[in-house]
Amino acid sequence: MQVVFWGTRGSIPVSGPKYTEFGGNTPCLQIKLASTTDTMIIDSGSGIRELGLQLARTADLHSRAVHLFLTHAHWDHIQGFPFFVPSYIPTFSLDIYCTKDAKAILQNQMRPPFFPVTLDAMLAKRGFHLLSSDAGVPLGEATVRNIPLPHPQESTAFRIDEHGHSVVFATDTEHHAEGINETLAEFARDADVLIYDAQYTSEEYKAGKQGWGHSTYMEAIKLARAANVGRLVLYSHDPGHDDEMLLAIENAAKREMPGLVAARDGMIIDL
Repeated sequence: MQVVFWGTRGSIPVSGPKYTEFGGNTPCLQIKLASTTDTMIIDSGSGIRELGLQLARTADLHSRAVHLFLTHAHWDHIQGFPFFVPSYIPTFSLDIYCTKDAKAILQNQMRPPFFPVTLDAMLAKRGFHLLSSDAGVPLGEATVRNIPLPHPQESTAFRIDEHGHSVVFATDTEHHAEGINETLAEFARDADVLIYDAQYTSEEYKAGKQGWGHSTYMEAIKLARAANVGRLVLYSHDPGHDDEMLLAIENAAKREMPGLVAARDGMIIDL
């Protein structure tokens, strides 16, 4: 299994020389499975545009079946979807999985006056699947499971297990005031990689970000320790955090948990 980060920024894309190391695209994660050449994607933030271009260029090297899992419907997680090139190519198929009505959500985004073409302009074979948290989705020999996360209008955590390896993606979630999220800790138990929301510093959180639906690197470390994960990846970087600040956050976090890393656009993790 391989994890490729195409977008790691929360809230809104950013650009410019202050954001070159960590990147500025909003959430998009590609999971390359060992047991199938189908493409698995989590979230369709602005990072999905570049991923789509690559998939179109390399169409003969994979099955052309794309499985897109959406954590929730906030704009930074769906804003890249109208620019996902494979969805306009008839030889591709696109299955979309969400705990909410993804078809209605994406249709609303792609209608006048918000966008010049509608969802019907997408010529790939499309399927929409409403997820429940009591059943896994099989992809090749992998299984994708989910649980709800505390966030305004609720988000979703995903766990992918394949051939003894596991990745947990838990972004856009706020830690519990009374302690760690025990349900999430159990969900992430012994995972090789935990990718977790660390949008704010502890100081920012205490200064008025409570209830905004995001967490901190210190809470990420607490959860990773409780869940006994192999590696922690800090994710959903605040648009106000430039490279200098994110390096400072990463270094401070590493003093607490050596081996963790702050996600960067283009970063690859092999399991």
